[in-house]
Amino acid sequence: MKYIIRVFDLHTKKETIKLDEVFETKDAAEAAIEKLKLQYPEKYEYVKVPVKY
Repeated sequence: MKYIIRVFDLHTKKETIKLDEVFETKDAAEAAIEKLKLQYPEKYEYVKVPVKY
């Protein structure tokens, strides 16, 4: 299954950053989330969303 990542602001709970990249596996999406967490510590919440193509 493929995944996209949705990014939400922790304070407003609104979607903040639009990521267009589609990840081929759950592990790839989780690795990308870890990189984003290092860039923006404790600022956003990241959600993996499964998609069909």
